[in-house]
Amino acid sequence: MRFDRVLAIAKKNLRSLKHDRRTVGFLVLMPLLMITIFGYTFGGNVKNIDVYVVNLDQAPSSQSLSAGIITNLETRDTLHIVQVLTSADGVAAATEKVKDADIWATIVFNETFSQDVKSAASANSSPALIRLIIDGTNPNIVTAVSTELLTAIRSVLGQGAFAVPITVFPDLVYGKDARFIDFFAPGVMGLAAMMVTFMLSIISFVHERSASTLDRLLSTPVTEGEIVAGYALAFGFVGLIQSCVIMTAAILLFNVMIVGNVLLALLVVFILGVGNQGLGFMLSSVAKNEFQAIQFLPLILFPSILLSGVFWPIEAVPTILRPVSYFIPLTYAVEGLRSVMIRGWSVDGIWLQLIILIGFATAMLMLSAYGLKRRR
Repeated sequence: MRFDRVLAIAKKNLRSLKHDRRTVGFLVLMPLLMITIFGYTFGGNVKNIDVYVVNLDQAPSSQSLSAGIITNLETRDTLHIVQVLTSADGVAAATEKVKDADIWATIVFNETFSQDVKSAASANSSPALIRLIIDGTNPNIVTAVSTELLTAIRSVLGQGAFAVPITVFPDLVYGKDARFIDFFAPGVMGLAAMMVTFMLSIISFVHERSASTLDRLLSTPVTEGEIVAGYALAFGFVGLIQSCVIMTAAILLFNVMIVGNVLLALLVVFILGVGNQGLGFMLSSVAKNEFQAIQFLPLILFPSILLSGVFWPIEAVPTILRPVSYFIPLTYAVEGLRSVMIRGWSVDGIWLQLIILIGFATAMLMLSAYGLKRRR
């Protein structure tokens, strides 16, 4: 092996990169983007969890321990207390808010809470109770709310709070028997469908364009819309099959919870796959070769993986990046899948997610067909 030949080949490859500004930009900016997203995401804590508080404590304000705990909760940013209710009817109203997924939890202090705390501390009587009505579909949220509530109790009652018999009674509205795998599986289904359809479509289209297969199709009477729809149907079906495999394996191997309609969950996956196929088709039109096409993969996949709620809740995404989450279609697919599989919701419950996903798919397919029409 001669080193001068190796060096000549290396120089030739570097010169080819020099003339491809897009690739040079990718090599420089992509690592910066990755470390920024990873750093902010992994460094973020769960914040601004929407909760209601129902304070029925009858103790005078100067002696009310519940008021002190509520004030302490308001000084930190983990929980966002949307409203404090003081009537018995407020328990039912706040519970409905949790059931509708408008808020994550409701904290209820009963009428004798302050007195129960004092009695329990002095006479070893029954413990004082705090009822926590919470949506159990996300274990991270449940842990964060429970921990924050216990921290507030310790802050108000002092370090001796652990010796005071106060029990936080969790009342899970959804996911009473849910485990982390039940929360994790819907996210993996949506992520797998997105990755497969997007990667297959963007690489396949560039390859077929370079092989002139697409040009031969365009020379036939087939319309641009028919071409795009055919590809969408094929790749959407591929994503659907993969999701069926994941769901079957999850049920057989891990006994994953599926409360709602399986077909509705698969419909969500299919629509997501169709939309990402259209996105891949559209982006492939600006890629000259397979290498440039691959450059789009991390730009789409990394934000989707980290910011869509697949692995941790949106509330854990830093505030500076959280708006990006709501522009990512996978966010709505994951939320819809969890609502169907864990909450047991029907179309009435996930209509907003379905509309957003259908709108995304329609827009991507129309833009893809328009791009083909310009090419013709």
